[in-house]
Amino acid sequence: MTRRVIVARGGALPPQTGLGRYHHDVLARLTADRVAGFSLGETLEYPIGGGVWGRYSNRRYKQPKKVARLCKEEQSRSPDSILHITDQEQAHLVPHVRTLPVCVTVHDLFLLEPREVRSVLVGDPNPGVMRRADLRHIRAGLGRADLLICISEATAVECRDLWPDKEVVAVHHGIDTEAFDPSEHPRKAPAGLSSSDVNVLFVGSEDPRKRLEFILEVLAHIPAESRQKVVLHKIGAESNQDIRRRLESEAQRHGIRLNWVGRVDDDEFRAWYQHVDLLLFPSIAEGFGAPPLEAMASGCPVRVADMPAHNEVAPDEWKLPPDDLKAWSSELSTIIFERVSMDGPRGPDELALTQARRFDLDRWSSSMHNAWSSLVSDRAD
Repeated sequence: MTRRVIVARGGALPPQTGLGRYHHDVLARLTADRVAGFSLGETLEYPIGGGVWGRYSNRRYKQPKKVARLCKEEQSRSPDSILHITDQEQAHLVPHVRTLPVCVTVHDLFLLEPREVRSVLVGDPNPGVMRRADLRHIRAGLGRADLLICISEATAVECRDLWPDKEVVAVHHGIDTEAFDPSEHPRKAPAGLSSSDVNVLFVGSEDPRKRLEFILEVLAHIPAESRQKVVLHKIGAESNQDIRRRLESEAQRHGIRLNWVGRVDDDEFRAWYQHVDLLLFPSIAEGFGAPPLEAMASGCPVRVADMPAHNEVAPDEWKLPPDDLKAWSSELSTIIFERVSMDGPRGPDELALTQARRFDLDRWSSSMHNAWSSLVSDRAD
């Protein structure tokens, strides 16, 4: 028997965002029959935009009613269907009267449970009146769900603490590793990327938890002779121009060559991953941390801060103590020396490719099949 999955969210976030990409991937994989025994039913979302009260009405009233009505209709014609809400920010969509089994994907709990991590505030501890009300509805919705599907073990542990009677499973992200593979799909080097340099990549915004500033400190602490061989390429959406100017000024002060690339499309992203020498990912708070996985699938070595949840993705030998400036500087100096001593461009790193295959689509499909099947089984019991 093939069971239909009703996929719901609120505003239609674009696939360039983390939550939008996950939603897009779930739809694409259901459409391609990647999860045995499950197929895509209706999709519920609405366009982003409009005035404040229009957005409020859509979020608090119109969309929850649409979801509840569709679930009731679906239960009448196909009682074995399930409802999947693709991120925790939309948990208020869980119907109060559940006619179908409901699961919610929880990417992280930073907004629901603000915390200080390594002296960096993650989440907003003082939201406004409307946001506080919104958070109450989200918490209540998560409490009504039959199953919470977390994208990391770290988030699953948090959810089990907050909802001890709730069924919680971890289903790590999966990616199409073949699409990133440098042998199967080689890409031309991005314009301006010189093979005579040691090219180091940083992916992320300037949000303090991403810690671009820490990487500048690391580079500032390696010998000047080594530092001059490095170009630090920064890819990702910008927070604001003031932060960019401050970071660029900091880089210039230490003689660091910083190439501010900004946002790129998927194909260009893969080209960067395939041709840079190293990805540095010093973030101290992630729901999952897709860049290290995508880089490794492209054959690119990575070094990550040993913090949740990207420490579930990288191999142990590529994890570094989050605040140990000496350890990061020493590791980077060694990599620079080895790269400069190398004859010709870097080839695909076998450890990176092997590690990435642990998170391929087959593993994701199997894990999601088990999660959705348990949801249906529990409802039947």
